[in-house]
Amino acid sequence: MTDRHRSLPVNPAAPPSVVEGHAGPSRRSVVTAAAWAVPVVSIALATPAHAASSNARATIGFSNELPRALGSDLSDASVLVLSQNGVPLANETVTLTVTGPASFGGSTTWTTVTNAAGVAVATGLVASAAEGGVVTLTATVAGVAPVTATVTVVQEGLFLVPVTAGTGDQPASRQIPDATGNIAHVSAATVTLPGQPGQVAYTAVTTTGEVWALGATRGAAAGWGLVDTGADPAVEGATAIGYTGSWSYHLYVKDGQLWWYGGAGTGAGPNRLLTGATGSVAQVSAANGHFSGASTPLALTAVTSTGQVWAFASFNTGTSQRLVDTGASSSVRPATTIGGPGGTSQHRYVKDGQLWLVTSTAASAASPERQLDGVDGAVVQIDAVNAYHPEMAGQLAATAITSTGQLWASASTLANEVPWELQDTGVDGAVRPATAIGGNATGSVHYYAKGGQLWRAWSYGDGFDPIARKAEGATGAVVGISAASAHRAGEDPQIGYTMVTATGEVWGHSYIATDNRGAWQLGSGADPTVVPATAIGGAPDGSTHLFAGTVPA
Repeated sequence: MTDRHRSLPVNPAAPPSVVEGHAGPSRRSVVTAAAWAVPVVSIALATPAHAASSNARATIGFSNELPRALGSDLSDASVLVLSQNGVPLANETVTLTVTGPASFGGSTTWTTVTNAAGVAVATGLVASAAEGGVVTLTATVAGVAPVTATVTVVQEGLFLVPVTAGTGDQPASRQIPDATGNIAHVSAATVTLPGQPGQVAYTAVTTTGEVWALGATRGAAAGWGLVDTGADPAVEGATAIGYTGSWSYHLYVKDGQLWWYGGAGTGAGPNRLLTGATGSVAQVSAANGHFSGASTPLALTAVTSTGQVWAFASFNTGTSQRLVDTGASSSVRPATTIGGPGGTSQHRYVKDGQLWLVTSTAASAASPERQLDGVDGAVVQIDAVNAYHPEMAGQLAATAITSTGQLWASASTLANEVPWELQDTGVDGAVRPATAIGGNATGSVHYYAKGGQLWRAWSYGDGFDPIARKAEGATGAVVGISAASAHRAGEDPQIGYTMVTATGEVWGHSYIATDNRGAWQLGSGADPTVVPATAIGGAPDGSTHLFAGTVPA
């Protein structure tokens, strides 16, 4: 504890967080643990020679010593005013002044009086919702030297860990330090074009509604930029790369509508999508693919609060957006893929507890097709992925979890053609699975949480191999998973995943070119409520792993 009045002696018998001040030769203890047993963060006090109220003295502190989150209530701060003999003084006027990221409803001062116990409370003191830092609270009582207490308000940041073949993981680096608020969600996209490996794009939305975007593609320079404000932090956004591979699309919800910002050079937008939708957009997912030449189609699926399902796709043959179904669940995130020979997109969503699929082209959309007939329980989580291969342009894989804990998986890849199969039971339905295509040639990989641990189902050759546990050294239950896939000429399809646990650990795995590492810990201090993001790229033979947190690796 720092003694802010260094001329005053410190009583070794006093409580650890209390600094004693004296006015004269009596040298009595300012306050004992029995008189006030509330722990404090930082306390300073003084008793001047001519204090009012019978040589009153004051102490100040926060009852909670731990760092606080943005927007936290700080009214646990209080001031105790005692007489020289340790008697609480009521009706003493106390003026509180705050500096740093906090205020009393927008004001830096608050005047109140002590109660019968001699205590004045910092009513209405709230931490800033936009930025962190040290909050200093100063109390002034007539005739008594000012006393101060401090508490730290922590602002979460976005961190990125790059991994390159042969060099292993690097230290986590802070991204978008100028952002306000905490990170509400982050997403990533990966695409590989001939001669253009490692194209990536990221989107981050903060709790204050800022939208930050980075596009490292053929037509856009790398670098984060603030592209919009007022976004809804409660709705998870999405990222895709398309339009001949030179645009990165950053999707988010604002005022209940779906918006996108396109990054290519100086960028374009923001622009509104799905102008005919009813209700607020509640869920969105996106995908990008590669077929031939420089074509990079993209697609998205959106579900509104009224249950409408909208499909958007942009192919060489044209762009379309259409309403493809109604009555969908607005609580389950849809899953989008691009596959098949030519411009075809697949839009998966949940309706009446069942998984449904709509296949769409630029010209038309097929009727909704029900999937997974006969499953036990309602479908509560879905995920899907596509990956390019020169011998099979539209490789697809999908994962679904039911309310009873069943894990279902399907794959249509160069190495495997497997319809939906039950792969495991007892799976955690609160954690969204993650799907990738890659590893040994063109198998599909399905990551999920079970018993608090990370597990993997893998299809290759004649079907699915036995399930296997991953990241066995992690502590805390798995609460967030993401994965990515990419193709690079002459190499097996590259994959990577990122996992966050309830204790804030961040683990990852990367199968890139000549380097197939096992799972390793990327860092700690992650926010377990924010799903991490994974991309293959940023550099050839590299993967990137993004997470929100307060402390990098």
